[in-house]
Amino acid sequence: MASINVNKHNAERVNSTSDYIKKMSVGVDGLCERLVKNSQEFDHKVFFETLHNYIKNEDRLLYTNITNFVFDLKEEEIGVVQTNLDSVINYIYGDEFNEDFPWTPGAENQGNPYDRTKRTALKIWDHINLAKRQLFLLKMSDDDYTRIVDTKMKEEEARLTKELNIQLISFVAIFTALSFIVFGGISSLDNIFLGAKDIPVTKLMIVGTIWCFCIMNLVYVFIFFIAKLTELNMKSCQDVNANLVQKYPLIWWCNFVLIVILAFSCWAYYIKCEGFSFGAFLVLKQHPTAYFLAGTLIMILVSIYGAVKLYKLSKVDLK
Repeated sequence: MASINVNKHNAERVNSTSDYIKKMSVGVDGLCERLVKNSQEFDHKVFFETLHNYIKNEDRLLYTNITNFVFDLKEEEIGVVQTNLDSVINYIYGDEFNEDFPWTPGAENQGNPYDRTKRTALKIWDHINLAKRQLFLLKMSDDDYTRIVDTKMKEEEARLTKELNIQLISFVAIFTALSFIVFGGISSLDNIFLGAKDIPVTKLMIVGTIWCFCIMNLVYVFIFFIAKLTELNMKSCQDVNANLVQKYPLIWWCNFVLIVILAFSCWAYYIKCEGFSFGAFLVLKQHPTAYFLAGTLIMILVSIYGAVKLYKLSKVDLK
């Protein structure tokens, strides 16, 4: 990156053919030359008188001349100008100034004639500091730009490294957890079905449902802790007042379905073990259609009731 060099000895000046502008330019240059004097030789009272005479005769300052003046200075000269100008500001707002330039309001209630000169001195101070800041920015070298870029690159590198580490941990943890759960689950399910010939259907349904319930929740717990570790958000609802069903509706619906299946399987197994099924079969054999419709209706109603309750919990209005 190329630096912007300021040629102080060949700075372009704004030239005007107007005699009035030329006169103002000479006056502002004279004020600036006074400021660059050695601080021990600088007289703040004389500078204020010169500035006051300029303000009485002219409309305003020429800030272009002040900027050119600052750009032509060396670094040590800028410090001298700053020191001299600070002494002027301290002088015009101190007790010594009131003694040197006493003023008493007249009968016509005219304003203090020195107030405008004071404000102009503050404007000079402000503009010189602004020009000094601009000069500093323009004089930045290649090393300065390189240092700034290196600092920004290190910050971005640290941020990207952190994000990559988080992503890597996520992938490794997810694959490890899923591999463990899937292969372990397949192995345990295989053992369940090895004895399927000797296990009643109701028992097989109970064992299979419990297996599904455990494996599914184990996978979800692994994913939950991985999300916490990697600072990822897996909530469906971001409201702080949301309940668990609203935050994690998927796992609740899956568990609900499995619990319904397990409940009916356990009920069927209990009836079979107690012998109620054979007695009920003999009683209901005479009305098979009513038995089928009543049983089916009860199962549907229970399932719908549970689903509605779960749905209402997930849709509760949050305040």
